[in-house]
Amino acid sequence: MAAEYEETSEDLLRKVIQPRRLDSHKGDNGVVSVVGGSRIFHGAPFFASMSSLRAGADMVYLAVPKLIAPSIRALSPDLIIFPLADAKLTRGAAEGFLKWLPEIDALVLGPGIGRQNLDGARKIISDVALERKVRVSIDAEAQTKEMYALLKGKDCVTTPHPGEYMRVFGESPGDNLDDRIRSVKSKAKEFGITIVLKAHESVISDGELLYVNKTGGAAMTCGGIGDTLSGVIGAFLAQAVGTSLNACEIAAAASFVVGSAGQKAEEIKGFHIVATDIIEQIPTVLKPFDRLASA
Repeated sequence: MAAEYEETSEDLLRKVIQPRRLDSHKGDNGVVSVVGGSRIFHGAPFFASMSSLRAGADMVYLAVPKLIAPSIRALSPDLIIFPLADAKLTRGAAEGFLKWLPEIDALVLGPGIGRQNLDGARKIISDVALERKVRVSIDAEAQTKEMYALLKGKDCVTTPHPGEYMRVFGESPGDNLDDRIRSVKSKAKEFGITIVLKAHESVISDGELLYVNKTGGAAMTCGGIGDTLSGVIGAFLAQAVGTSLNACEIAAAASFVVGSAGQKAEEIKGFHIVATDIIEQIPTVLKPFDRLASA
């Protein structure tokens, strides 16, 4: 019997997108922090940060190793960069960052950190998610069962592709959509976190709600698309503070946005797109949903 699910749609996106007050000012429409990057990977945290801004977040605080901070600063003046003291996300580097970190509405942790000891990541989760009660989206090597245990029941998000899913859970999510739906829903319920299994047909579940995103196209095989998704999730989590929206709805809407932006990029450039092409199309996808809050 085929599994029942809700397909992501414009109606879901319309529900998630928050109206903006005419008199709002800097910070009212979401403040996101992105923590990631490493000696090798400087693009991932940049993609996540820029996609957060393009998805409507007012500000992004990006923490990366000081080794790559100048390179990312040169890519865009729109980002506020905090240079982490060490080349990896050590506990000491995390403590220094947390002492500086202003008030935020959402955290994206993991893009580009590479394989390493996660002491610093655990410290950040304990401070931001558990003490400040800020919702978190984790990606890449920050995705482990131990990290999921810290976030259990905190309405947070994890975004594995099939290989990462296999690494974390020790089993394949399945070869067909029905199998992936059953696996993701079961694991999401067990670990108390929203899982976004990234694929041609992405499966999103918190163990109760279940969405499948079918936007996207054959061009979306370049690096950085997962980081872009993490950034949009971060922006939507930040903008949803104070609402009744849950992380599963937010992650599903973000998946719809990134897939739709990829389709628009493919219409322009065919199979020759890069992650920044998709990021550039995020405002095109979201603009029809812009609206002012009623007085």
